[in-house]
Amino acid sequence: MGSGQSTERSYDLVILGAGLSGLATLYNARERFPDWRIKVVERGSDVGGTWYYNSYPGCRVDTESLSYCFSFDKELLKEWHWKDTFSTQGEVHRYIKRFADRNNLQKDIDFDRTVKSATWDDAARQWTVQTAEGSKYTTRFLISSIGFLSAPTLPAIPGIETFAGQAFHTSRWPKNLDMEKEFAGKRIGVIGTGATGIQTITALSKIDSIKSLSVFQRTANWSAPLRNESISEEQMAEHVKNYDNLFAECTASPSGFLHKADPRKTLEVSEADRLAHWEKIYSQPGFSKWLGVFSDCYTNKEANTLYSNFIADKIRQRVNDVGVADSLIPKDHGFGMRRVPLESGYFEVYNKPNIHLVDLKKTPITTVKPAGIETSDGALRQLDVLIYATGFDAITGAFRAIDWKGKDGRPLVGVSTDPRGERAVWLDHRPYTFLGMTIPNMPNLLTVMGPHQPVGNASRNIEHSVQVAMGILEHAKKNDYTYVEATPEAADAWTQHVADCAKGSLINEVDSWMTGVNKNVKGKTVRIVARYSGTVQEYRRRCQEAKDNGYKSLIFA
Repeated sequence: MGSGQSTERSYDLVILGAGLSGLATLYNARERFPDWRIKVVERGSDVGGTWYYNSYPGCRVDTESLSYCFSFDKELLKEWHWKDTFSTQGEVHRYIKRFADRNNLQKDIDFDRTVKSATWDDAARQWTVQTAEGSKYTTRFLISSIGFLSAPTLPAIPGIETFAGQAFHTSRWPKNLDMEKEFAGKRIGVIGTGATGIQTITALSKIDSIKSLSVFQRTANWSAPLRNESISEEQMAEHVKNYDNLFAECTASPSGFLHKADPRKTLEVSEADRLAHWEKIYSQPGFSKWLGVFSDCYTNKEANTLYSNFIADKIRQRVNDVGVADSLIPKDHGFGMRRVPLESGYFEVYNKPNIHLVDLKKTPITTVKPAGIETSDGALRQLDVLIYATGFDAITGAFRAIDWKGKDGRPLVGVSTDPRGERAVWLDHRPYTFLGMTIPNMPNLLTVMGPHQPVGNASRNIEHSVQVAMGILEHAKKNDYTYVEATPEAADAWTQHVADCAKGSLINEVDSWMTGVNKNVKGKTVRIVARYSGTVQEYRRRCQEAKDNGYKSLIFA
């Protein structure tokens, strides 16, 4: 129970989630609406969202720490010293806790409350939110800040419930686990080699006391060096002076990151110049390897193939076994077609004698048994610990976990193969929104960092999304409106615009969480356009245009 637990259950605004987006929403809502009754409902026992739950070893932000903090809390910017260019989970979580503590946000948060349902009452013009623990909240306005990577999924493999050893998902890593002691002499298995898997595997490989580590790779993923560096006191003092310029640079970037593509096209420059540029960005920290490429890398297949071959050669240079190196290099998609994990010594892990790669493209898992994992070649790999680095039901998954009933009882998310889901607003997990902020048939509901909002630097996009939400609520309050909903025409136009922006991008030709595919989740086997892939500048322009036009695309009453 949080310090803000109250017997009063009627509010002007309820916010779902106390991660970065929920806390930013609470902070700004307090500033804008000091007379409102506001409550945050949070599943976890502390603030932080993904940075609270994902405490697995090696967890680290892949966005520069300096751009991953809130620009509006100037005092915290002055006092906070980031220790690393790319901070650990622990440091990011400490920053979030400090932000909440400084602003006494916890008093308005109910912790340990898992939202079970949200039901709209058209006559009363209010939402009723119910939790699994029995709490009930009624509110005029509801803001979802539940995150797009917050619903973990387990692999759809027979027998996982029979495993006799210790097993857990990386996002539910046991608190205070002493790996040196607990994993000593044990045979560890990890399923999954996405961003989480790569970080976890690298960290586990450094534990000398483990007997063996078996990595079960379902799909090879491209990865490139993070190149983290520490930040000295003197360097941090200079960074503090430059924060305004840094945030302005993020705002001017198409993705919100501190990286921009080279405006030249790959085949317009000589081979020598191409290699020189690629070597340059490969040597730089962060997403320079992903976002600093030539401008046509993700629209021209030949250009992407050339760059992918360059990265593949880098991988081969780092892995001693030719066969293992070949298995680690993706064959079904080019570099950057999925969000690129950044690593620190990941490929060298496979040069250790007690670490083994199991390529599931060659020998798929047939079943999990009490003693370990059996593959199609008949081999049983005996394990004492099994770790699932199998990701999340991304983007719409957290919404799917809640039983939404909008106007006329319409559900928000549903699948066409289920009679109960045929009336869903987001049928077959296909988002339908205006600006990614409002949803037809879901009045008085706003979403921060929801579907149809930009891909890119999460913290920068969160700040903007919160400001858009505050603008809509201010317009309602100023005019004594108690009802706001996107018009179907506006949602049709926006959803089509999001789809149009995705055309021509190679990224949308690949199955990934960014294209809405998760074969461990019912109804998520077909690609959709779930995120806005236009520039951050164009998204912000359209949001401002909607405001300048008096929000004519919204129904107010």
